[in-house]
Amino acid sequence: MAVISAPIMASGFVRWKSHVDKLLRFNHMTITLSAQPFRISDSGSQALDRHETAREHHYAHRSACATTTLQYAFDSTLNFPEPFLDDAPQFSTAFEPSLSHLPCVLFLHGSDPGGFDVARWVAGGLSHVHKLRNPLMPSRFGSYSVYNVQERGDRSGATETIHSQQDSEQAAPFAVPMPPLGMLSISRPGYLESTPVHTPTFQAQAATAAQLVERLRLPAVHVIAHKEAAPVALELAGLAEFRRRVRSISLIDPQLTAPTFTQRLGARLGMLGPEWARTRAAYNALARSADDDVFLRAVAEICGVESVDEIRDDPAMAQLYEGIGVFFSHWNARKPGVLADSLMWARLDREAWKLHTATVRLRI
Repeated sequence: MAVISAPIMASGFVRWKSHVDKLLRFNHMTITLSAQPFRISDSGSQALDRHETAREHHYAHRSACATTTLQYAFDSTLNFPEPFLDDAPQFSTAFEPSLSHLPCVLFLHGSDPGGFDVARWVAGGLSHVHKLRNPLMPSRFGSYSVYNVQERGDRSGATETIHSQQDSEQAAPFAVPMPPLGMLSISRPGYLESTPVHTPTFQAQAATAAQLVERLRLPAVHVIAHKEAAPVALELAGLAEFRRRVRSISLIDPQLTAPTFTQRLGARLGMLGPEWARTRAAYNALARSADDDVFLRAVAEICGVESVDEIRDDPAMAQLYEGIGVFFSHWNARKPGVLADSLMWARLDREAWKLHTATVRLRI
């Protein structure tokens, strides 16, 4: 794996597991949040309908005096470590204050695998794409790039000045570099070091994420949610006193309907078995180099066949994929989150959820 040096690979499973423990320990922070209904002081007064008011009163009664610990990682595209988890300790207990002024992307992971490391891995991929768009960026704040002067360069380093208006229009997408982004990756409640919420509902998880954004003083977020986290993202955008902060939502392979009996049974059976067996299986399949056939087959099964093309086309993406074995460690610390995700569908207010999934017809 890219995150594992050659001596660690040679020493076998025990050293690999120890190294993974260190990676998870060095790359996150935690914060304790109240489980009370979410409130924002600067959002202005907004009228709630009867349904929203009843939901908040019910939630307040069930979550009185409860707290939740949330695990998160926060960095910018300019500072993102290579690989996506750094093997050096993080001695700082707070994120860089300047990050609160950057456009922020909030990553919400799915169930299996799940944890801040999964979200941080997605952030690493986006950070890599961001750097491709901003080559040779000399400023930490992304103010300048080779593209915001009207020149184009080939791979040899030679440049050709653009003179015609047509050429300038063709170069317009690259004339201004992409701004640096803040990458906020969390372990949803129940995963790794994030404690479960008092009442496992989509609204409760959304309220916890909203409180984190508020505590970090982020004016707005762009939400990216994967699979089972999609309903949480929609609830986050629906919170009466938070929806103004959600600039966009991107759903990756979203689960927006309740799982079938077969899917629920498969999920329960998947939670059986000892942790060491899962960790050992991940080591056997994924603690390998990116050109190993066993590794490529495992990645294709986990991430899809398109991932194999990414690995072969881009060495940096190959390095990123070589780190996914971390996701399948610490299964006992991820299991409560998987169970909470299952319970959230069982406790769903289906009448309210129809408002999210109803078809909208527009006259054109």
